[in-house]
Amino acid sequence: MKESFNIGKINETIANIIDDHILVCNLEGEIIFSNKSMQSYLGYTHLELIQKDFLDIIGEIHTNKVKSLIEGVSEKPSNWKEILFIGKHDLIKLHLKVFKKDNLIYIYGNEKYVEYERMQKKLGREIKNAIKIHKRSLPKSIPDTENISFASLYIPAEELGGDLYDAFKVDNGLLNDYFEQYVCFVADVSGHGLDSAMLAIFVKDTIRSFFRLKHIPGQVLSPKEIMHFFIEQYIKEGYPDEYLVCLFLAVFDLKTNEMTYCNAGFHKCPVIVKGNGNVIELNNGGLPISAAIDADLLKYDDHSQKMFSEMTLFIMSDGLPEQRSNDEFYENRLRKLVSEIYYQEPTEIVREIHKDFNDFLRYEKINDDITLVVMKLSQK
Repeated sequence: MKESFNIGKINETIANIIDDHILVCNLEGEIIFSNKSMQSYLGYTHLELIQKDFLDIIGEIHTNKVKSLIEGVSEKPSNWKEILFIGKHDLIKLHLKVFKKDNLIYIYGNEKYVEYERMQKKLGREIKNAIKIHKRSLPKSIPDTENISFASLYIPAEELGGDLYDAFKVDNGLLNDYFEQYVCFVADVSGHGLDSAMLAIFVKDTIRSFFRLKHIPGQVLSPKEIMHFFIEQYIKEGYPDEYLVCLFLAVFDLKTNEMTYCNAGFHKCPVIVKGNGNVIELNNGGLPISAAIDADLLKYDDHSQKMFSEMTLFIMSDGLPEQRSNDEFYENRLRKLVSEIYYQEPTEIVREIHKDFNDFLRYEKINDDITLVVMKLSQK
């Protein structure tokens, strides 16, 4: 035989085991129910509360506020209101929300919710500030000269990204007439939230600080020295073991026609497309940078590559080739597109790839941060 259940008793039991402070009143404001959490908070028993009008236990300073709250009650919960209660032994403050249903007024609160909302708002402000800082860390412009030009595409998976890139001409001071060197790097930090964005900014600031603290004008510029300087600062900062930094760093010397590069963890290796369409993959890579990896293994070498007239270099984080849509990776489609447009100017190449990527993506969500830097040498 099917048992019958008292739904009211079940609801009352649930109300009595949760942390929320609950009162229920009729439309006249008479208390008809209180749960154990509210009773304990105010110091009254159930019988003492149901003999009172709701306004009887409200501090005089908040009487008018509560009257307005009750008069304007609707089925939509109110915002949090701080109310002063007359407890059995003392005055007590409690944040409450109020709503009406089935001719009853429900009053409930939980200081944990209020603190949670306060923390959410604080975190929201911090994230907005972090987004501004991260955006300011992206280069406003990258070199575009008669001899060499760069262009970039950056799409964060969320509001805050874990990728960062930069390209700049090296300042050799009084020796500038004898050197024409450019540095370009792309960093891909694990994740794409607040901590990843801040770590990505640390990558950029540390690389830039190398040129303020270590670089001597006219000295041979070695990507591995920059990389090892970064690792030294990274270890000093004590970042958690679970963080990973993938970093590709290249130096372009237009006087010697040589590119020197160092790869820490980029498994989607950069590629050079020569003026005749032949492709060279820069597949000399090492481990990603992490405090979890033995420091002796975080050693990287410089690799050199002769630069060719009209060569085009593609550096990208794995978010672009590994994006999926309709169970297909973008990588094959990207490789075909690159073979068709490599001869164009970097800005046009980036525009074409961005357009094609959007067509490929359709309505899919971006899985990871997208970063692409294209470098092209002019014809000599």
